[in-house]
Amino acid sequence: MFGRTTALLFALALFLGTTQIASAHVVLDLDPGWPAPVVKGPPTLTGSIAQTNQTWVCRGPVNLDSVSVTMTPAFASRRGGDAVHLEPGCTGVIRRIEVVTSVADAVKVTEGVHDLSIGGGSIRCAAKVANVHQDGVQVMGGTRITFRGLRIDCGRVTEGLINSNLFIKRSGRSVAPPTDVVCVNCFLGGSAAHTASIQESVRSGLVSSTLCKARYSSLTLAIGANAVDPVDVRNTIGAC
Repeated sequence: MFGRTTALLFALALFLGTTQIASAHVVLDLDPGWPAPVVKGPPTLTGSIAQTNQTWVCRGPVNLDSVSVTMTPAFASRRGGDAVHLEPGCTGVIRRIEVVTSVADAVKVTEGVHDLSIGGGSIRCAAKVANVHQDGVQVMGGTRITFRGLRIDCGRVTEGLINSNLFIKRSGRSVAPPTDVVCVNCFLGGSAAHTASIQESVRSGLVSSTLCKARYSSLTLAIGANAVDPVDVRNTIGAC
């Protein structure tokens, strides 16, 4: 009997000891001082971009001095042809943008772009592919995007199907409308169907900007019924 009792007591001691060790191990793992894993995002793109007949695409954080893209008629036989695509994840600063295109849209902005500032530069549409509607800047989505001191000149008296220098409207695959998208101290040239068209969007438009008259003068600054709290502050409309 004594031997059996001793064996039981020994087994119980082993069990309790193992439980304590396991418990201590769990406490150690949950210790708030334990280093948490570091999750790194994509690196920030710096410097300057310059390219010809190739769409530049922004999909991550940027801190760029300049972006320069030229699209020539040699690109006309290929699919697409927009000069710049600002896509989901694009955020940060582009201090200057220079675009000259003879193909399609100059700059296209999609949902997922956020907290982006473009500090100045120029966008010029010299020509386009036949049967394509052309915009200088088409904003289909995105939040908190500011264009500042930008000159956009895409209208041409002798050519049709040029929609607008600045076109802000939810479209494409965007679920939410463009929100807080503004062009500040911008200059928008004339002779497009619209100089600026602000449609389905929220708190978006122009501030302290000059708008030259559109091909249809009543559409120089077209603000649609689906524009919520559109921004039209201290803007000037003239013949230019």
